[in-house]
Amino acid sequence: MANAFHTLTVAETLTKLESSLDGLSDADAAARLTRDGRNVLPPPKRTSWLVILARQFAGPLIAVLIAAAVVSVVLREYGDAGFIAVVLVFNALLGFFQEVKAEREIIRLFTLMRTTVRVERDDELREIDAAELVCGDIVWLESGARVPADIRVVQERDVNVDESALTGESLSVSKTTAPGSDPKAIPAEQHNMLFAGTSITRGRAVGVVTATATNTELGEVARELESTLRGKPPLVTRIEKLSKQVAIGTVGGCLLVFGVGVARGFPVAETFLMGVALAVAAIPEGLPVAITLALAVGLKRMASRKVLVRRLEAVEGLGSCTVICTDKTGTLTMNELTVNRIATPRGLHEVTGAGYSLSGEFRVLEGKQEDPGLDSVLESACFANEATLARDEQTGKAQVSGDPTDIALLVAGRKRGLKREKLIEHHPEVATLPFESERQFAASFNQQEDTVVAHLKGAPERILAMCTDAGDAPLDVENVRRQIAELSAGGLRVLAIARGVASSDVAHSSVPVVPEKLSYLGLIAMRDAPRLEAQTAIRACHDASIRVIVATGDHALTAVAVAIELGVVEEGANSITGQDIEAMSDEEFHQVVRDTNVFARVTPSHKLRLVNALKEQGELVAMTGDGANDAGALKAANIGVAMGLRGTDVAKEAARVVITDDNFASIVAGIEEGRIVHENVRNVVALLVMTGLGEVFAILFAIVIGLPMPLTAVQLLWANLATEGLQVVGLALEPGSPGILKRPPRPPDERIFNRMMIVRTILVSVVIGVSITSTHWYLLEVANFNVFAASNMVLLLLVLIENIHIGNCRNERRSGFANSPLRNPWLLGAAVTAQGVHLLAMNWGPTQRLLGIEPVSVGSWLAMFAISLSVLVVVELHKLWLWWRGRETGSREQTSLLHAVN
Repeated sequence: MANAFHTLTVAETLTKLESSLDGLSDADAAARLTRDGRNVLPPPKRTSWLVILARQFAGPLIAVLIAAAVVSVVLREYGDAGFIAVVLVFNALLGFFQEVKAEREIIRLFTLMRTTVRVERDDELREIDAAELVCGDIVWLESGARVPADIRVVQERDVNVDESALTGESLSVSKTTAPGSDPKAIPAEQHNMLFAGTSITRGRAVGVVTATATNTELGEVARELESTLRGKPPLVTRIEKLSKQVAIGTVGGCLLVFGVGVARGFPVAETFLMGVALAVAAIPEGLPVAITLALAVGLKRMASRKVLVRRLEAVEGLGSCTVICTDKTGTLTMNELTVNRIATPRGLHEVTGAGYSLSGEFRVLEGKQEDPGLDSVLESACFANEATLARDEQTGKAQVSGDPTDIALLVAGRKRGLKREKLIEHHPEVATLPFESERQFAASFNQQEDTVVAHLKGAPERILAMCTDAGDAPLDVENVRRQIAELSAGGLRVLAIARGVASSDVAHSSVPVVPEKLSYLGLIAMRDAPRLEAQTAIRACHDASIRVIVATGDHALTAVAVAIELGVVEEGANSITGQDIEAMSDEEFHQVVRDTNVFARVTPSHKLRLVNALKEQGELVAMTGDGANDAGALKAANIGVAMGLRGTDVAKEAARVVITDDNFASIVAGIEEGRIVHENVRNVVALLVMTGLGEVFAILFAIVIGLPMPLTAVQLLWANLATEGLQVVGLALEPGSPGILKRPPRPPDERIFNRMMIVRTILVSVVIGVSITSTHWYLLEVANFNVFAASNMVLLLLVLIENIHIGNCRNERRSGFANSPLRNPWLLGAAVTAQGVHLLAMNWGPTQRLLGIEPVSVGSWLAMFAISLSVLVVVELHKLWLWWRGRETGSREQTSLLHAVN
């Protein structure tokens, strides 16, 4: 952009680049290659396995666990240290293998610029590796070629380019050699430039290379990607806050216990061991493993629904997002032109179907059902056509090549039963006039019995000026112009079709002459068809209270029309263009972002600015896209979502999530799975924190009333890991609550524990602490148990409480009695297994000695089971109170219990 080659003439461009139409010499090219480097984008930095493994040990909670293990070793409590070490290693390996697997499943190499190209070198045309291109090279390109660098067009013949991967423009763009006037024009408006990563869809061009590698527009996107800070998924932020709180609380609690113990006259060594036991109780040792498992389960579920997640912590991110900022071309639409309307002198017809699918029908919108003009307009559109279309008999899909406009016309003809091959077989083509921007139309001359008929398609005003009638009726020019305006206002690309009798000697002319008198046949309007499932998906987003914003490089009219049709905005909605954004201050832009849902003609930097503005406004942003122009915003968003089939490698490298079927509806599936994961993570955290805090209360109560420690550190570890560890696996597999997509997303600043969960945590923890302490007191003071026997009974009580409490934690508000245990057989199996493991430990010599436990009578089991039901009673009462309060306030969320029970 700094050199603004698009504003220079061809001669000025060649002079500035010290080149000529004869190209460079080999020596000059070699010198420039040495100076500028190879024409390749640097590959993305690979994350080493050691780094992936090392980051599994990051975070405050892991640090506290490591510290606890070290302290245990110093105190020669090797059993405690061993338990903690097993947890840390298991968690690290689980997260490591999941992330490595996800990385391997994503294609990470940049391949957009790796191709061969024909260049002029030493006065001869030769084919070289595009990586050897240098500024000043003269390049020859034709239909189907990938543009290998940024190139100023110096010669062209009917050249059209697909720039959707870079600019978001859904239609092929015609190129010219004429210089532009605006030095600040965005790439989509530089009509004499070819950009790296785009492709030629029609015609031929000769151009001079103006930029290579990272100096290209594509390279600038890659550079911005490197400097763009990756947004944090919401779970990472929330877990970091929780981990810091647990770490601070643990240290504070240990100091409190130590101080209270010393003040009450306990020996310093014994008090210190109490502090260690409290630390073991306070730290939910199973939390890292539990969260990793919940995320791993979510990752696997998402993969089965075509959503590939590269990093575990991003699994629940889609479920937490409050805004989806999506590209249009290739994401909401199919990036395949489709004929949508056909206007003839006798009526207006709708053509159904999307993309290059051959299924569809014609519906009359205005006029009579029988309209012979419909076949006439489609026949001429198929004659004046250079594309090819064949049906794959195995897959039933269309195999196409050529200009997207021509393909769309052939597909529409096929829906009407017209095949160009059959038409040409009966009416051979004797001459053609290819489309050129100066001519503004294309023509095919075909033999029809003793005459030659010219079939034309092109710009409506140009064709209209050449027509004298509408077949057997007079031409109503004003009515046709009204139709053109109405169709164009709907974001459709409009072509006019005409035919007329040509001179019989046209076949022998080097430049066929178009008849002076043409008959107007009609208008064909086409568009980049919205995906059939996108409307349902967007409606689901709105039901889930997720805002959808369209940000595209396409024209404003087209963007608004698609947004209205898909339900993103309502009729009459406005859009903001990239040019508008450039003129806005940050304050003005922030206000616009709050009120606008369609942004058109935007560049990569505009998309990045949009994502950052939304994040600054407190939104959790998911950005979707498939083009290189989306990469910066994909990386900056909290959750970047790339399309896997059509997505460029640059986009997939920038994203955390890849939709493997390019279906916007899969994003909704990802949102649902993300919300399930978030809910399961909260439930798992609730189980671990509530029971852990209950153990802390039990220790504190024991110290306050002067009782011995109710449980040893190794017993607490056993309860927290060996038994509760099995339970959290089952809880992580919970299938999710009914109607989870009908709820609004949780506030972005909400912690894992909101006010309601804090209240419940205090209630449950106090009940657990009181149950354990009162039972311990009764056994010691009334039943005259020794310390060993009392601890044995209290440990059994704690294991039973944990098994009862997992039923409470399956849903925050729904009654445990409304949740069938069979709905999650994994959880039922985990509970039975956990209880069985403890029963086995009570009867097996090695674990009896390690844990200080022994078998107990059936009566003791029943007594402990009855006491453990106290947590069920208090949680059910709390849920009932929430339901009653919700009924009073009419809150949809609060009344979810009522719906569940009914």
